Amino acid sequence: MNLPPLVDLHCHFVPGVDDGARDVDEALVQLREFERLGIHTVVTTPHLAASAVHGDWRDGIEAAFAELKEGAARDCPGVDLQRSFEFRLDDPDADLSDPTIGLGEGGRLLVEFPMLAMPAYPDRMLEIVLAAGWIPVLAHPERYAGVERSFGWIDRWRDLGALMCVNAGSLWGDHGGEAQRVVHRMLAESLVDLVASDNHARPHRATTVREAWEYLAEAGCEEQATLLTATNPAAVLAGDPTVAVPPCEPRQGWVGRLRRLVTGG
Repeated sequence: MNLPPLVDLHCHFVPGVDDGARDVDEALVQLREFERLGIHTVVTTPHLAASAVHGDWRDGIEAAFAELKEGAARDCPGVDLQRSFEFRLDDPDADLSDPTIGLGEGGRLLVEFPMLAMPAYPDRMLEIVLAAGWIPVLAHPERYAGVERSFGWIDRWRDLGALMCVNAGSLWGDHGGEAQRVVHRMLAESLVDLVASDNHARPHRATTVREAWEYLAEAGCEEQATLLTATNPAAVLAGDPTVAVPPCEPRQGWVGRLRRLVTGG
C-alpha cells in the first residue's frame, strides 16, 4: 500500500480558545506526530458559534494561532499549518460574509449543528450557508443524535450541495455504535466525501487521518481511503471539484481487531 499525501481539514490545535489544545506545547505534540505519520497539510478549526461573529471576536484566536504557527515552523517544518473555523450554526442571521473564514481558498466552510443534535429544520440551516456564497462542509454528520432514524436527511444535504466530512474515529466506534453504523452505511451508499480527525490534542481524542487511511486501506478500500483523506481534502482547499467516492464496505481489518482487544469492546 502506498501512502498518499494526507490532509486533515478538521482539528482543534489553536491553544486555549476552545476544548482542544490547552497550550502550544500540547498542540505541538500532536503536530509533530502528524508530521511523523505523513500528514503534511493540517487545518486547525477552532469552534466558533455563528452567533458570536461580531466585533473583535477574532483577535484572541489569531494571536494564539500566530504563536502556534511560529512553534510549528520551528518544530515541524514539514507541516503546512492553516487556520479556518468550525462554525456552529446557532443563528440564522449570522454574518458569514468574511471571505477569510473558509477552508483554504476554495469557497467551502466547515459547519456543525449545535449540541450534536439534529435541528428542527436542518436543510434550512445549510441553505443559509449556501445563500452566503459558501459550500457547506458538514462536520461529523454521523454523530448527530437521531440521524440513524433520519438517515434520509444525509441525501437531502448532499442534494443541496453540502459535503459530508465524517470523523475518523467513527469508523471503528470511538463515537458509539450509532455513529459507527451510520458512517458504514454512508460509505456503502457513497455518501461520504471527506474524512478528518476532529483531533482535540488530548490522549482520548487524538485520532489521526493516517489511522483512517490504514483502517480503510487494510479493510479492502484503499482507493476510497485515498480519496477521502488526500484527494478530496486537497481539492476542498484548492477550490477544485471533489471526486465521487465509490461504495465501500470495509472488511474488519487488523486496526479494528486491535482496537477491540485494547478497549475490550
